[in-house]
Amino acid sequence: MSTTFRGTAVPLAVTWLVWGTTYLAIAFGLRGTEPLTLSSVRFLTAGLLLWGLAERRHESRLTTPRRRRAALVGVLLFSVGMGGVALAEEYVDSGTTALFIATVPLWSVLLNTAWGRRTRGAEWAGVWLGLAGVAVLSAGLGRGGLTGAAILLPAAICWVLGSHLDDHSAGVRGPAAQMLAGGAALAVAAAVRGEFASPPRPTWGAGLALTYLVVFGSLLAMAAYRHLTAHTSPALATSYAFVAPVIAVVSGALFLDEPLTAHVLAGTALIAVALSTTLLSGSRPAAGPTTTAPGHPEAVRMRRGPASSR
Repeated sequence: MSTTFRGTAVPLAVTWLVWGTTYLAIAFGLRGTEPLTLSSVRFLTAGLLLWGLAERRHESRLTTPRRRRAALVGVLLFSVGMGGVALAEEYVDSGTTALFIATVPLWSVLLNTAWGRRTRGAEWAGVWLGLAGVAVLSAGLGRGGLTGAAILLPAAICWVLGSHLDDHSAGVRGPAAQMLAGGAALAVAAAVRGEFASPPRPTWGAGLALTYLVVFGSLLAMAAYRHLTAHTSPALATSYAFVAPVIAVVSGALFLDEPLTAHVLAGTALIAVALSTTLLSGSRPAAGPTTTAPGHPEAVRMRRGPASSR
């Protein structure tokens, strides 16, 4: 195991496990409130907590260009990306939602290639094997609703674009501003959608789900993800997208009675091969142009390309 991988093993485990169960948490959270409202509260709360931490650490204020970039990245990542995931779960189950989001590594590699980064053949093989596994899983779960699919595809693409645009150099205050911007945009969207007209349906399960989404999904996992995007290749940083569907499908079957069939075993086998291929080829950054990084946390440098919550 390389030095780089030793330094990323824990962040990898966090992103795989936490984001694999985020879909389940969203499903429970939707039992207490509407999807855009749930997402808005999630990111506004997490953003305020991070902003308070930035104040405590006496971090410098964001410049005007960085505030604008943070607002754009926040809308792409948290409003369209993660807000879209919550909205889609009104139409498709949590496992199917995770399968659509598994297209993230494909868009990531394509965008990196467009930016001139040299992409290894093994990375391409891992991406396609992973997507083949997702296709097998999808066949076992049945086709998701067209409305859900229409929401999830742009959500995945916007996640990659937001990751690419993240200037990655504003300490804790940068991600805090992104979450606050994304949460504010979600609040506006929720109002336009008429969600505030529906009274909340508070339950213990929904409250615990929201707490989990804030603490683990929006703080711990995002910090781990930002570390990965700073120190590994895009294929490795987004490898959670191969593991999360498996965890989401299994957890959905256990806790939500979502279907678990023989297709899951075949899909899991393909995804395991894809992961090993991707990890072996992507445990160190590929050669290519470098610049201030896209992705997620503090001041780091990385190749030009996306690598950036679920």
